[in-house]
Amino acid sequence: MSAFLAIIFLSLNVGQSGGAIKPVVTFTPNWGNILYHDNVTITCDVPSTVPEEPRTYHWYRNQTKIEGGQQNLHIIRSSVGRDSGDYQCQTIGGDISDPVFLNVTINYVILQRPPSAIYEGDPLTLRCHHVKDFNSINTKFYKDDQEIKPSESDSTFHIPNITRSQSGRYKCTKQIHRYDITNVIERSDESFISVKGKLKPTVTDSPGTGGFEGDAMLTDYGPWHLGEQCSL
Repeated sequence: MSAFLAIIFLSLNVGQSGGAIKPVVTFTPNWGNILYHDNVTITCDVPSTVPEEPRTYHWYRNQTKIEGGQQNLHIIRSSVGRDSGDYQCQTIGGDISDPVFLNVTINYVILQRPPSAIYEGDPLTLRCHHVKDFNSINTKFYKDDQEIKPSESDSTFHIPNITRSQSGRYKCTKQIHRYDITNVIERSDESFISVKGKLKPTVTDSPGTGGFEGDAMLTDYGPWHLGEQCSL
């Protein structure tokens, strides 16, 4: 890549307030939906181009500032009303991150998926997760009502490089029972997985400008506006 293109693409990741680069909110484990009383760590990832520590972090849930001045937020024994919502973070003098949604739910079984958008070529892992204090057997996965992976013990389904044709309604079923009770019940959950096309930026030189034509570049998947992030 030429030095000119490298500078242009770096500038597209720069936020509007003071030229700061947006941090990114990530979850560990990397699930956008969890069960009541599950634990999760939420991290404010700052690009390496931003000056090193020490940094002060601000955290927001549903656009309201919450306690936490460190890079990580540790949610222990999550609660539906207290912990569900859009999470954002910000460093002093920097832009605020894009929101990432955490859904805490009460259920026997949930089909867990990553919190971020899924793009063509990305790896995708789904997990059939059950409530604590229960044993489980006979986990099965389905896509559009067709069984895709029967399993006796493995509660995950993995696609190394997902394609847009693999978009669809995914479902898992699992037989569960309490440790102290032998009666088995079957529970299920489903989620629609939409695979987005990767952005493919192109550069066009307008006569006499030597730069981009207009304020958007057309790609295979529609307009890409300056200021949006691009993965090279």
